[in-house]
Amino acid sequence: MNFKKKLARMKPHLQTETAQTEPPTNHQPLETKQWRDLQCSVIETDQGTVIHRQNTYPLQVAERETLSFSHVFSNWSNLSVHQHPLKPKDHTEPSDLLFLDTETTGLSHGAGNMIFMIGTGRIVGNQMVIDQYLLPGPENEVAFYNYFLKQVHHLDALVTYNGKAFDWPQVRMRHTMLRHELPRLPEFGHFDLLHAARRLFKHQLPSCQLSVVEEEILQMGREEDTPGYLAPMYYQDYLQTADPTHLAGVFEHNEQDIKSLFTLYLELSDRVLGGGKTLDEAFEVARWWKQQGEWRLALHQFTSLVDKGYGNEAVVERARLLRKHVNEEESVKLYEQVYTAASVHKIEAARVLSMWYEHKKKQYDEALRVAYQGLLWCEYEPAKEKAAWEHRIHRLKGKCEHRHPLG
Repeated sequence: MNFKKKLARMKPHLQTETAQTEPPTNHQPLETKQWRDLQCSVIETDQGTVIHRQNTYPLQVAERETLSFSHVFSNWSNLSVHQHPLKPKDHTEPSDLLFLDTETTGLSHGAGNMIFMIGTGRIVGNQMVIDQYLLPGPENEVAFYNYFLKQVHHLDALVTYNGKAFDWPQVRMRHTMLRHELPRLPEFGHFDLLHAARRLFKHQLPSCQLSVVEEEILQMGREEDTPGYLAPMYYQDYLQTADPTHLAGVFEHNEQDIKSLFTLYLELSDRVLGGGKTLDEAFEVARWWKQQGEWRLALHQFTSLVDKGYGNEAVVERARLLRKHVNEEESVKLYEQVYTAASVHKIEAARVLSMWYEHKKKQYDEALRVAYQGLLWCEYEPAKEKAAWEHRIHRLKGKCEHRHPLG
């Protein structure tokens, strides 16, 4: 690259003489009245400055007529399950939850990505208290995290939306960089509602973005909302101008995200505890119970789905649980249904039936017949699968010949 081209690339980064005479950007919140107009307080600490905004709303804003936090927590407590990603710990009360959402300068996980706003929600009596902490400039980051951590150290469990993958790792990373100047990070439990929303709503929603879930599931449409992806731009405008009004829409957007988390936790818990509001949801709830090791609840749910004619997916899941935990003979009856149906699980059904006839019923001819059918269905399966069937057939042929010798 020649000198002219190098100079051209560097030109945007060179300060002109006029620019050098301009005063540097002042990150300090000088206009306290402007912050008050945004319902914010300017907090001066030994480490720097923090902007704190607090609003209180009746908890009924998040709760529904028949769906309250006390009702949902009581239902979780009455359900004899050891664990579930939405189940509170035995000692956890609604007032121990910390609903959290952050706004950052970008969507990456790199060290250059900074959190400039942390929004939290708490339940205090019959009130929903929403606190928002703003970083007024990078030089105040220690004060920002110190102040935030002092407010939340006593709480028990985070409730976020994609917080396990994004929000909390970002907090941990910044905390690690500043760890010598900050108190220890609390050990929280964590309810990440994105995973639950994806599991329950993936069949009915085009996307599980929070705004889509709000509108389609919670019936909570937003008006004149500032999109989250624009928040970094408005924050940069504020840093350049020291004008807090650039952040008005960001505060509102973040607050609405937190309000939605209250209602969404209740809605998701209610749907799981109630077995789902659609057949697809019911199937996903049953699979979730199975993955959590709660096979009795899963079996009950799959049985209900089979009775309602959900399809072979539920039949196979029920058969698997019966075979493993209850009654193998009853599971065989279900596998026979799958074997004779045009099901993607027909190879599994053939395998189970062939083993049943061979090892339990000692009907080697029938086991061989099923094994040949299983091999035919393996035309497009991996070579390892075909080899297993060929080995089974070879073994069964030997048993048949031993039982019915020639001559």
